[in-house]
Amino acid sequence: MAHLALLIDDVVVQVFPLDKSSVTIGRLPKCDICIDDESVSSIHALIKITPNELLDGHDDVVIYDMQSTNGVVVNDRKVERCQLHPNDVVAIGWNRFKFFDEQSQGRETTVLMMLD
Repeated sequence: MAHLALLIDDVVVQVFPLDKSSVTIGRLPKCDICIDDESVSSIHALIKITPNELLDGHDDVVIYDMQSTNGVVVNDRKVERCQLHPNDVVAIGWNRFKFFDEQSQGRETTVLMMLD
């Protein structure tokens, strides 16, 4: 299962499981991941989790900016849409998260072997 870990000074302070096919991030209480911070839009981002078409048992995790005021930044690059990979750092307003996905361990190796 995939997770987003909230970081403060590079220390994990809270972990959010990505256990649904779509997860909303924002300031509104109805968001799956609610962040009480003025730098975060009401509904700031959406994460969609879909089965990978080529690798059985693996999911693709994609984050979308929902036309937020401050944008979504993945690994220091502002994005509108981005597939997440293990250890990616996601900035939502002033908040930083690290993406973890135990399911993807070794996935890069598998893809490389398929190309050989």
